[in-house]
Amino acid sequence: MRVVEVQGYGGVDQLRVVDRPEPSPEHGRVRVRVAAAAVNPVDTATRAGWTAALAPGLTGQFVLGWDFAGVTDDGQAVAGFVPWFEQGGSVGTYTSVLFADPTWFAPLPEHVDPVTAATLPLNAVTAVQALRLAGLTAGQSLLVTGASGGVGGFAVQLAVAAGLEVTAVASTGDEAHVAGLGAKTVLSRTDTPAAGAFDGVLNAASVPEAIAAVRDGGVFVAVTDFSAPAAERGVRVDTVHVTPDRQQLAEVLGAGLITRVAGTLPLEEAAEAHRRLEAGGLRGKLVLTV
Repeated sequence: MRVVEVQGYGGVDQLRVVDRPEPSPEHGRVRVRVAAAAVNPVDTATRAGWTAALAPGLTGQFVLGWDFAGVTDDGQAVAGFVPWFEQGGSVGTYTSVLFADPTWFAPLPEHVDPVTAATLPLNAVTAVQALRLAGLTAGQSLLVTGASGGVGGFAVQLAVAAGLEVTAVASTGDEAHVAGLGAKTVLSRTDTPAAGAFDGVLNAASVPEAIAAVRDGGVFVAVTDFSAPAAERGVRVDTVHVTPDRQQLAEVLGAGLITRVAGTLPLEEAAEAHRRLEAGGLRGKLVLTV
């Protein structure tokens, strides 16, 4: 099987395409022939060594990648994500063949192509679990930062569908796209949300100071630990630590969520995908195809 290995922490020159023998599958794992794998910011951060503390036992060459779409040996099209850090970096999706736990994936609806599907699992399930942590009910107000990105964009759509009154913060030039996701109000990055105006904040853009927008006794949900501020004014602060959930995966794959693909590259050009992602300015996900 073909894989993209990280030879050691560092720049994109550390990515190499190599042939490996297929491993012996662990009990209960299912072989998936990968068709598409999304490239996420966590991948570039991991390659650079910024997340080394999250996989302290990782040694030697390893394979990156969380999101995947492909076909099982029995012909079923599926999509899902690998809990990469939970697995200690031992399983990645930059590969032609993946042995996956069945809880990591769900059937792919016929109307969803593999490239589109590969942009959904990690970010959409993170959004689902973040909203559940928030615990808001229909009619309450939610501010979503980073609404131009994957987690934030999916969170806007799911929150609107749940009946929340959503205000979303968009990147410059992306206001119309974010409005199309259903947000009642769209703010630009240069706008300052009104202090204490929202029942909750879903902080997908790593802006800890956004806690000021939460009312006293409200809720603030961070997507990363470093973006979680200290609690104040009785505000409950939580961080989502995403885990695969087959039912949630099936729901988001079939929900018709709006997603964006910035481009596709063959697996062998993973280094170029990392260059483009780190250069910034993308609208949507880069996807590696096999």
